[in-house]
Amino acid sequence: MSHGTFRNKISKLIKDGIVELSYYSTCAFYTLKGQKFGKSMTHNHTMVHNDPVYRMLQEIPFEKQSIHDIRLGFKVPKIWQIFSVDPNFHRNKRSQDITIPTWNKNNALIRTVIHKTDAVSVIIGCSLKPIPLDANGIINFFNLLVRVEEKLQPILANSGLVNDDKKYISIPEYREWIVTMWHFGRDATVEYMGERFCISVEKLQHVLTRIYVKDFNGKNRIRVERQEYPKKTLIDAIEEKLGVH
Repeated sequence: MSHGTFRNKISKLIKDGIVELSYYSTCAFYTLKGQKFGKSMTHNHTMVHNDPVYRMLQEIPFEKQSIHDIRLGFKVPKIWQIFSVDPNFHRNKRSQDITIPTWNKNNALIRTVIHKTDAVSVIIGCSLKPIPLDANGIINFFNLLVRVEEKLQPILANSGLVNDDKKYISIPEYREWIVTMWHFGRDATVEYMGERFCISVEKLQHVLTRIYVKDFNGKNRIRVERQEYPKKTLIDAIEEKLGVH
């Protein structure tokens, strides 16, 4: 369920008197009307505004919205069969997953795993240098995925195998890959000199929000992030974040 769909449904349930807001912290918690739990709801937001973490976040300058620790997936018929005969790739004895050697590009670690189900997982680790959601950041991100295509496609092409439609097997275009998870958020632009901390809140739809101190090679900065599971094509997920319709 998208955020907009949930908002519309919860608004109707509140209007119909079925549910009510229980309390609000870093996210809203709802319950059946009359069935309160946890913290009590207050209409006075002074407590929130007086929270030291809240006040600190209001005063800290942040960089552009960005993504990191990205996981994408797609399927290719017979891809596991093709890669399984190549001794250059490591195969997990238990799961039989085939791992393509990890490589580094633009401070991002790219790892590709081919599962026996013919599903392919692409993991991009860039926690120290997240990908900003601006024109240059998105272009560089897409270039990384093109490189993944370029590494896998020649092996498929040389196999000579065809799919059920009698066409040569190929990697789907990166735009069609499904984003299964990513961390979305912002990093402070200034160094943080206080004590380390981590605050985690799990919202509805199992979206995990975290505010914590991140070590950037010896310099601490505040990071605010959400662990999201878009389960949409890359293009749809990016456009949703950019507000493109």
